[in-house]
Amino acid sequence: MLMANNKPKVLVIDDDISLLKQIRYRLVNHENLTVIEAENGLSGVAQASSDHPDLIILDWMLPDIQGPEVLHQLKSHNQTRQIPVLMLSGKNKIGNIEDAFELGIDAYLTKPFRLQSLAKKVTELLNSSTRK
Repeated sequence: MLMANNKPKVLVIDDDISLLKQIRYRLVNHENLTVIEAENGLSGVAQASSDHPDLIILDWMLPDIQGPEVLHQLKSHNQTRQIPVLMLSGKNKIGNIEDAFELGIDAYLTKPFRLQSLAKKVTELLNSSTRK
């Protein structure tokens, strides 16, 4: 549950530095969110455990472990299991998307995407998680 006077915190796990900067800019400056970042899966799992974000944006393709494995680790721990996850991926085949939902993601955006679409999904996920 989000505190009324605290900005929601979003963890972005992606190795594309340019995309990280774009996402951070949009979410901080237009959506009034706090953004923390991780450039690989293992550090993302560690940051999720220590920083307790309200939402995780997770890339499928990462340099160390893939997004689905990161998701599995997140969903296997009590302290990160309930955090909503938005997966980003260039994989746009129905099978890949269905697989991701079966693993427990809450939303999926295929790359390339518009930052406005990302912001809308983020807002929807944060709003729905505050009602739980």
